[in-house]
Amino acid sequence: MKTYQVEIKETLRTLCMTVKEEDEAENAQQAEMMVQKAYNNEEFILDSEHFAGVEFASRENVIEA
Repeated sequence: MKTYQVEIKETLRTLCMTVKEEDEAENAQQAEMMVQKAYNNEEFILDSEHFAGVEFASRENVIEA
């Protein structure tokens, strides 16, 4: 009889949100720092609406009788 193990993996990037930082940042690095600070201050909350995906991986296990 064969059994299978299937791994369900929610990766770190399972939740995803894109934020536009147009007005105050002078460059991309500053925009990233501003968004990171806002995220750390809980101004952006990612939840199930931001679900971006899940991975599945299977492998076969053979059980000998």
